[in-house]
This record gives sequence, C-alpha cells and structure tokens, in this order.
Amino acid sequence: MTALRDATNTSSFDAALRDAASIIVDFYTPSCVLCRKVEPMLVALERGLEGQLRVIKVDAAANLELAARYDVRGVPTLILFKDSEIQDRKTGFMTAAMLRDWVRPFLR
Repeated sequence: MTALRDATNTSSFDAALRDAASIIVDFYTPSCVLCRKVEPMLVALERGLEGQLRVIKVDAAANLELAARYDVRGVPTLILFKDSEIQDRKTGFMTAAMLRDWVRPFLR
C-alpha cells in the first residue's frame, strides 16, 4: 500500500498541479524495480516537508498522453513543479539524501 496520491488520470493530475504550490510528480510503472525502491523515500520526503511539498504518482504506461506531454522516456522520472511550472527533473534512482538536497533550493 502506498501513501502517495495516484494522479494517473489526466484530470486528477491537472487538479493536483493547480492545487499545490510545490509538487513532485513521480512517473513510474508498476513493473519498475527502481520505482518501487524510491517510492518510500518520496513518502518520507513528503511527510518531512508537510505543507511545503506534495508528491503524486503517475503510471506512465497507463497514461501515455501525460508521459508524452512531459517527455518521459524512462522511469522513474521525477519532475518538480512550482506554481505549475517545471523547475527541474531527474530520471533514475535517488537516495533520500539526494532527494532532500534536490528539492531544498526550490522550497525557499
């Protein structure tokens, strides 16, 4: 069971993007081993930065339109938005420390 909100549906994704000042979108696929390993760290990051950052997930294989819109070519792909604008993106596995260091400058 996951604590990340699933926003694979395009309307859910668009609503989440509008509703959060800072948000990480985790593009994943259910069969991706690295995606499953990074997810608990994203959950912990969101909890640790409660009120400052939100994390949602999008199944890239189930919504090819969203994956294409954001040029997702591999998973996991993490895209950081601030006020609905892309700030940065990372592809591949990241440790908890790497995730914290990555988002810190965007939350100030």
